[in-house]
Amino acid sequence: MSGLFEKLKSATASKAAAPAKAAPSKKAAAPKRAASRKVSNPPDLEKWYGPERKLFLPGGLLDRDDVPEYLNGELAGDYGYDPLGLGKDEEQVEKYRANELLHARWAMLAAAGILIPEGLQANGADIKGGTWFETGAEMLNGGTLNYFAVPFGVVQNPLPLAAVTLIEIVLLGAVEKFRVDGTGPAGFSPGVGKFDSDIFDGLDQLYPGGPFDPLNLADDPEVFAELQVKEIKNGRLAMVGVLAFAIQSYVTGEGPYANFTKHISDPFGYNLLTVLQGDDRVPTL
Repeated sequence: MSGLFEKLKSATASKAAAPAKAAPSKKAAAPKRAASRKVSNPPDLEKWYGPERKLFLPGGLLDRDDVPEYLNGELAGDYGYDPLGLGKDEEQVEKYRANELLHARWAMLAAAGILIPEGLQANGADIKGGTWFETGAEMLNGGTLNYFAVPFGVVQNPLPLAAVTLIEIVLLGAVEKFRVDGTGPAGFSPGVGKFDSDIFDGLDQLYPGGPFDPLNLADDPEVFAELQVKEIKNGRLAMVGVLAFAIQSYVTGEGPYANFTKHISDPFGYNLLTVLQGDDRVPTL
């Protein structure tokens, strides 16, 4: 993973000097990529990559000489923090990064899936079990669930718990198989159009692009490098956030949206200290 800036410069130069390619045949079904965009304000990648990147402690609290040599700033989200020495093996680091990205992306989806239904229900949407830790019990209470909620209501399609469970197992099982095999089904994606399953051949499993980047956000290599940093930062925050949601729900017996609205309406009367000191919370630490 060495020579990040040289790779970026080389990629940018090669894109500018590359001759025009012949149009792909219909049989190949290659993704349609937008032309290279000229970025008016290119990102300052030295903040996130290389020896002068930001570290997990500010200047004066951490000497750069104390950062392990194998943390050289080539990996997105490398803040020089590895107290257990887990990154010494380069192959192991690649596995850790793959697992970290996988969990980060799931956590970002989970955070949205926890907040949005509860917020919609609190604001009048006809959602059954909008609070995330009550959904299962609500499904068992009567045995059905209106499975698809939208901002203006619920699409009436009550499904039994067994059907919902089966649907999720099949869908997630298929997604996991495609992920492990590095393949995928034929389909359609905005910006790409119809594509065959061979479009996934040879794509990076962590950052595949193609149908997974219909807006061509990663066409520019410098922008792509910055987006990688933003993704892992938001993903790490989401993992911590989902863990905090679980702890908060255990302590208060309410969802995060309910706690947030109570805190906003009375910041000094309802906060962490008043909750921990109060006698009316449901569980006891």
